[in-house]
Amino acid sequence: MIDFSSQIFYKLDQLNTHNTKLAYQLSSGKKINHGSDDANLHTRLIYVDDKIRVYEGLKIQIEKTTAQNNVSDSTLKEIKNLLAYVKKEVIKALNATTSDEAKSSIAVNLEGIKNNLFAMSNEEVEGEYLYAGSNSIIKSFEKDSNGKISYAGDRTLRKIAVDYNEYRQKGVTGMDIFMYNSSSALKNETLEFDTNNRIFDQDNNEWKFTTTNIPNPEDGIITKYDEDGVITNETLQAISNNQTPIIYSVQIPNINGQKFEAQHSTFDLMDKIINALKNPDTSGDDLQESLNEISSAYSSANVAHANLGGRNKVFEMSLDRISIKLTQFNIFSQKIGQADLSKVAVESKALELTYTALYSTISKMNQMSLVNFIK
Repeated sequence: MIDFSSQIFYKLDQLNTHNTKLAYQLSSGKKINHGSDDANLHTRLIYVDDKIRVYEGLKIQIEKTTAQNNVSDSTLKEIKNLLAYVKKEVIKALNATTSDEAKSSIAVNLEGIKNNLFAMSNEEVEGEYLYAGSNSIIKSFEKDSNGKISYAGDRTLRKIAVDYNEYRQKGVTGMDIFMYNSSSALKNETLEFDTNNRIFDQDNNEWKFTTTNIPNPEDGIITKYDEDGVITNETLQAISNNQTPIIYSVQIPNINGQKFEAQHSTFDLMDKIINALKNPDTSGDDLQESLNEISSAYSSANVAHANLGGRNKVFEMSLDRISIKLTQFNIFSQKIGQADLSKVAVESKALELTYTALYSTISKMNQMSLVNFIK
């Protein structure tokens, strides 16, 4: 009698455990509640859930980058339109029939264009400046008290994760858009530049000019700074032409692969054009020179736009790929972790019948006396 009762209570305990499991499956739709329910399945679910969280994070990051890329693309398109307009205005000003008063009006108009370009150069999305390079929390361009606009960022593009251990460059820098090549030189050649130029070598290191007064009061040196902006001990002699404007020349070292470029700012060019328009009697040559330079400035912005389009396409494709992977892992998670509700319902009904039979047996046992049991 005692052994039989123990068996019944043990069976009842098993039924209660199974009932708890079925109730959880019905309410949550999941196969297991604790890792001890099925260690192998629990391990697989942890792996899949980790993948889902990672790809969800990647998707959010790429979606944010795509939104920034779209703004950058539309802004750069408008920058190109403004530069094309500037070129038309310069051509108009060079027409012999254009009066000085008309040139003055064009100058006022181009000052407004310059301000618009400055505003666009500092375009930002969600607190990040699009054209600042690696440090997107600083403004791309700054304007001093004299109205001179200078690039405050760097030439290094940020890299964004597009998959496990896969990173791609994002956007373009302000230098890509608003700086154009005014001169270049290879090994043993001479590079010419002025103090408004920024000089870079083939390894993306910048060389900054300083005067030395030796042996000529206008002579100087250019000093190499690495990609992190740290000054080095490498210098090259810069010789002045002793004229106005001052042009410097530097002999490029006789080393294979050497290439130096002098980059000129589109904003400095705008200042040159505006000044020439305001002083047509003394700056006619500057206006003529600016016509070719504005074409170079437009070409630089156009190349930057093309590069931006290529990089944007990479993120669009990455977003599609990440979305597909995320969908696959979600399906896989449901497949291995989702309870079969039809099966659970059948088991629940069977469990209900088992409960009924067991409680009926227990009830009959309670009605039995020792005498009746012996009989």
